[in-house]
Amino acid sequence: MRTDEPLDLAFFGDPNSVHVRRWLGFFSDRGHRVTLIVPADKVVDPGMPPAIALERLPPFASGKVRLMGALATRRALARQLRRLDPDVLHAHYVTGNAWRAWLSGFHPYVVTVWGSDVLGIGRQSRRRRLYARLALHAADIVTGGSADLVRAAAAAGARPERTRYIHFGVDTDRFSPGPDPTALRARLGLEGRRVLLSNRLIAPLYRQGVVVEVLAQLPTDVVAVMTAYRSQPDEVARIRELAGRVGVADRLRIVDALEEAELPDLYRLADVVVSIPASDGGPITVAEALAVGRPIVATDLPSLREWLTELDPEALVPVDDVAATAAAVKTLLSRGPDERQERAARGRAAVTERADWRTNMERMEAIYRELSTLRHG
Repeated sequence: MRTDEPLDLAFFGDPNSVHVRRWLGFFSDRGHRVTLIVPADKVVDPGMPPAIALERLPPFASGKVRLMGALATRRALARQLRRLDPDVLHAHYVTGNAWRAWLSGFHPYVVTVWGSDVLGIGRQSRRRRLYARLALHAADIVTGGSADLVRAAAAAGARPERTRYIHFGVDTDRFSPGPDPTALRARLGLEGRRVLLSNRLIAPLYRQGVVVEVLAQLPTDVVAVMTAYRSQPDEVARIRELAGRVGVADRLRIVDALEEAELPDLYRLADVVVSIPASDGGPITVAEALAVGRPIVATDLPSLREWLTELDPEALVPVDDVAATAAAVKTLLSRGPDERQERAARGRAAVTERADWRTNMERMEAIYRELSTLRHG
């Protein structure tokens, strides 16, 4: 196969994930034929790139993957993939999607692990551990967005020699240092305020309650900004109630809606970004913040040490430690402009080297071509 010949790529993945859409969009923009296979009853939100073809899973394969009925599921998946005849099948996320790739019997297939699908897998049921091991061990390539995730995938069953570091990537042209976004600042009522940005999901895993408690220990000119996008309504209500209880309701902004194009400006608003989940495989948030040149306080987890141990070790904090997190935020807020600029330059250089979106997707494209060549001889 020529290196400029379009590939036929099929994917199992969440059609409403921005990360899946960006991944697939890159390859459809490169001229490859891209098909996303989703459950029969899955509601697909507007905004899917038009060049991406949507296929529905056959009825036997749309529900939970169980040993009972596995033969019928295998036959249904095999028929569908014979009809589509992709050069490569790629499953994003182990649970469900990688199981289906393995059960289909199709090769070559790639699995991308995301985080919670392999981290802490020992706490999952015996059936889930078995399915993960079978799917990862049989995969032709397994990718992860951090060295920690790659190690976790190998521990869960992937063959080490078939694992690759491929970051979801940051568009370093869009996510770059820039002027203060005065219009967005005014819209959010942040004039004359310093901003603590915590733009992970408002969900228990991401410890937004800790952020609220940290805010109560910071100077009164500091405002925390969160986003409600895809967040759990009950948890949003709990966070608002907590903010009122600790006396910072007037210093908390929860943004209901934000255009994708505004995300770089959201980071440019921030004096400090926080990302303090209890578990993480390699968050895009950290790389985006560093690409924009913003300091970040993050949980002391293996995937985050990969970024911050050399760049800013003072910014790593224990899980659920309000006092340590508040102290780290204060340290970052107190830095002078020269130190902030020097650390910002080093952080952006690290992202450009390791997490540039185009570079990582081009690496993935090379893997697809290599697998396709092996398939077609």
